[in-house]
Amino acid sequence: MKRNILLIFMLVVCHCVFGYDGNRKPQYELGKNEVSVSYGLLPIFDLVDGIDHHIHIQDSDRELSSVMKTHTGAINVEYTYGLAPRFRLGLMASYMGYRHDVDYEHDYIGELKSTYVGLLPMVQLYWFSHDHVAMYSKFAVGAALNMRDMNSINEDLYASFDDTNVQFEMQISPICFEAGGRIRGFAELGFGNYLFSAGMKYYW
Repeated sequence: MKRNILLIFMLVVCHCVFGYDGNRKPQYELGKNEVSVSYGLLPIFDLVDGIDHHIHIQDSDRELSSVMKTHTGAINVEYTYGLAPRFRLGLMASYMGYRHDVDYEHDYIGELKSTYVGLLPMVQLYWFSHDHVAMYSKFAVGAALNMRDMNSINEDLYASFDDTNVQFEMQISPICFEAGGRIRGFAELGFGNYLFSAGMKYYW
C-alpha cells in the first residue's frame, strides 16, 4: 500500500514538473543574469551521520565513532544566466562545516573538524512563470574539497591528522518556488546539499 502511494506521488510530481506548459506570455520578463544567496537544511552528510557514525573516520582500522556536535548547514551562493525563457545555466558555490567528538569504546579521543567547499555547475528549468511568481526545477552536479583536521589527545590510539580530499557533490531540487520583482524570495525542496533551502535572489 505504501509503495503504491509513493508511486502515485512520484507520478503526480513528475507530471507537475515536466508536463505543465506554464504561461506562454508571462507579463513580467526576468533579467538574463541572476545571483542568489541561500541557506539549506539537512545536507546529505547530516542524514548519513545519523546512520553511520564511522563515516568521517572510516580510514581507521579501529572501531571509532564520531558524534556531531555542531554544523553550519549549507550556505550557498549561485549565479545563473538565462539562455532561453525557460532555461538557465549557472554555477553553485557551497560551504558546510562540521565538528565531531571522536570516541573509542566510549572513551573520548579528540575533536574532528570537517569543512566542505563545493563548486557545482547547474541548470534551472522554469516550468511555470506568471507575473511575479515562478516555479522551476534545479539540477547541479560537481565536486567538493573536504578538509579534515583531527586533534587527538591519545596519539597512540589514533594520531592527529590534517588532510584534504575531493568528494562528489550534487543537488537535485524538483520543486522550487520564487516570488517578487527583480529582488525575489525563494524556497527549494530537494536532495543532496540540502533537503530544504530558502533565500533571496536578484535579477538584472
